[in-house]
Amino acid sequence: MAMNSADRAVPISDVTDRVGDALSDLCRSCERLQGLIAPLILEAAGRHPSHLKELQEFDHICQKLGNLADFVAALALVLPDDWRLDPSVASRVVTMSDLSSHLGFAGEAEAARDHAPGDFELF
Repeated sequence: MAMNSADRAVPISDVTDRVGDALSDLCRSCERLQGLIAPLILEAAGRHPSHLKELQEFDHICQKLGNLADFVAALALVLPDDWRLDPSVASRVVTMSDLSSHLGFAGEAEAARDHAPGDFELF
């Protein structure tokens, strides 16, 4: 028996909390990458000073991600529990299956059915 939208509704505060967690994870990943590439960019900046601006822009992106994570987490704390929605439809536009499942509150069986794993290649 298929679940209707009302059956899948969760508090909006739970959804915003998960979005905040995802943004925090991205911020931490960004900061780790920044630490790895900073020496390379600083070396390149010795030859081309414009590269230093690129490192500063990367730092700015990390800061924005962290600030957005904090903002969304703060919203989660003040949203009424009786405000509910079904996040499964919106989560389907997220192409990364793990993230989509997390944001859509999908169980493992449901996630496997709704999202085929996409391509991902490290170089």
